Amino acid sequence: MSRKTLYWSALAFAAVAIALVQFIPAPPLQVPAQLPAEERAQHRMLNFEGVRNFRDLGGYPTADGRHVRWGVLYRAGSLDETSRADQQGLARLDLYALVDFRSAPEKEEAPDQLPPEPAFKVVEIPILDEGNNALDEKFREASETGDFSALDPDALMTDAYRDFATVFSPEFASFFDLLLEADGRPVLWHCTAGKDRTGFSSAVLLRLLGVPEDVIYRDYMASGDQAIEARSATLSLLRMTRGDEAADKVKTLLGVEEHWLRASFAAIDERYGSFDNYLQQALGLDAAKQARLRERLLE
Repeated sequence: MSRKTLYWSALAFAAVAIALVQFIPAPPLQVPAQLPAEERAQHRMLNFEGVRNFRDLGGYPTADGRHVRWGVLYRAGSLDETSRADQQGLARLDLYALVDFRSAPEKEEAPDQLPPEPAFKVVEIPILDEGNNALDEKFREASETGDFSALDPDALMTDAYRDFATVFSPEFASFFDLLLEADGRPVLWHCTAGKDRTGFSSAVLLRLLGVPEDVIYRDYMASGDQAIEARSATLSLLRMTRGDEAADKVKTLLGVEEHWLRASFAAIDERYGSFDNYLQQALGLDAAKQARLRERLLE
């Protein structure tokens, strides 16, 4: 066989291989609550095709020896790129409600792609509408001038997390009201990356349930790689067009830092004196409501 024949044969083989790869079906969705108990933790991050950072908070231990129930508390990133299989997968979760924490501009730019007639209720609790606009404006100014020296992403995110604990208490109170209304039925909540608004609300919930601090922070930090990987192409383009400083600062915004979440809990202690006071005074969760959540969400 000549070199020319070998060359064209190799090209043809490669073309067939690429075509076959495109038609290889994605692995079936693994839902932790529907797996044997010993396999659930390794599938905590659900393998949806078009949804990043979708995970089950089940299985986490509490100080009193119980565990968070599997299949009732789900957190995720944006649902704007769900595939048909993903939408069918959502139906398998038997959700009572979906909570969307995104601002109006975020939802307009990337609306959730849900089943045509979802069996679950959709609840919008917008958080950081004005904050997102301010952040966009600061980044737009820096991008236009090419000067990113005045943009401090760490300070911006620290302030945002402190606002979660103070300015946006009414919104997060509505979220906990919905959890009470769900009465132990599955609830999914998300924002854009599923790391900040979703991360703070998840951390408060886990702390209320009695999950140890190290586990709470480990769950929170699990969002970092997911969020950055989802925006890797954007970061690469930004690095080429705007330089390393711009890309590095945006990468900080896209990640998570433990001290951001710690800043929100510090703000709670400063404003309310204690976490329990925050639950009762800011979120409207008296002792009876807290006990009810623990009863429904722990086993």
